[in-house]
Parts: sequence; structure tokens; C-alpha cells
Amino acid sequence: MRVPFALLSAPAWLAVLTDAPWTYIVLGASAIVTEELAPIFGGIAAHEGELRLMAVVVAITLGGWMATALLYLLGRLKWEAIRRRFPKVRATGTVALRVVRRNPMTASFFVRFAFGLRIVLPMACGAARVPLYRYLPMTLLGSLAWTAVFTAVGYAAGEAAVQAIGHLGQAGEIVGAIVLTGAILAFVKWQRTRRARKAARQAAVPPATPRSTVETGSGGRTD
Repeated sequence: MRVPFALLSAPAWLAVLTDAPWTYIVLGASAIVTEELAPIFGGIAAHEGELRLMAVVVAITLGGWMATALLYLLGRLKWEAIRRRFPKVRATGTVALRVVRRNPMTASFFVRFAFGLRIVLPMACGAARVPLYRYLPMTLLGSLAWTAVFTAVGYAAGEAAVQAIGHLGQAGEIVGAIVLTGAILAFVKWQRTRRARKAARQAAVPPATPRSTVETGSGGRTD
């Protein structure tokens, strides 16, 4: 559930903020739910001098990173149970799993940028057993890059960014659909190429010479 935009655009919304630890904790913890709204909100507040810019970036980066780590653990331990419990996740999850297995490092970096796949993709990384020593650093870098981009948007645009973020929900669905469609097409092409190579290898193998089941001159009785 997203925070109402009308509340954020109220003239006095900045007045309730304080440069206290709980503010940054709430921003970081809410990033997985409010998505782009959290860093843009933090950027606006930093622009107005209510919050510290670097503290906003660190809090949201760590909050998003920890959320993706928990989703990774959930996917690693309960992937099959989740697929059985939520049939609508099966197709998306299968494609995400194939993408992760082919490009584990890239998939790990872009888990925060994957509009529409931010829940499924990190779980697929866990199901694919991406090593933690690779997954955690890459997701940390990806979370930092994502936070920096949208915090900069909020800082540069000020309150006008709140109005712009209202269109990201629809845009996110479109981008997510494009990413998913591209992944499906890439998977289908890979499958066809693999089958063609397998057929070519089978055609190149000469047929085996059949062995005779009758051996002459052995064990025969004469009258």
C-alpha cells in the first residue's frame, strides 16, 4: 500500500520531519513497500534542509538491501512451496529462475531496478543458489545505485517530484511487462538453439553396428 500523494503534497508535510534516527529507519524499512517514493521523499526532505542527504541514501540503501536478502533466503528455503501456494507466480518465477541461472551477477545487481519483479527476482536468486559472496555485494551495489538515482530525482525536482512519481506505477507495469517479454523470448530462442545443437550432434554420430545374436559353431549338437 502506497502513502497517499495528497498527504505528501500538503503544504505542512515537511514540518513533521525531524533529523532523528527513527526517521531514517522508517525510510529504510518502507523502501520495499513504497518503492521509488521513499528515496524521492527523502530527496525532497534533504533539499528542504529537514534531513541529511547522505543519511537518507545510506538508510534507504541498507533498508532495500536487507529486504532483498530476506527475499533471497525465502526463495532459497521455500521456493517450491511458494510456487505451489501461488499458481500465478509459477510462470513468472520459472522465467526469472532461468534468467538468474544464465546471468546471476547481472540479475543480482538489478533486483531493485526490476519493476514488477522486485519480489520474484531476489527469491529466484535464492532458488538458483546464487552464492551469498556474490549476491550480497551485487545487491548492495544495485541498491545503492537505485537509491542514489531516485534520491537525486527528489533532491533536484523538489515537491514537483511527488506529482511525477504518481505515474511510476503504470510505467513500472509497462517496463516490467517489457522485461518479462524479453526474458521469455530470450529463453525460447535459447531452447531452440539448444535443441538444434543437440539434433546436430545426434546426426553426426554414426549408427552402431548391430551385434549378431546367433554365434555359429558354438554349443551345437550333432547326430
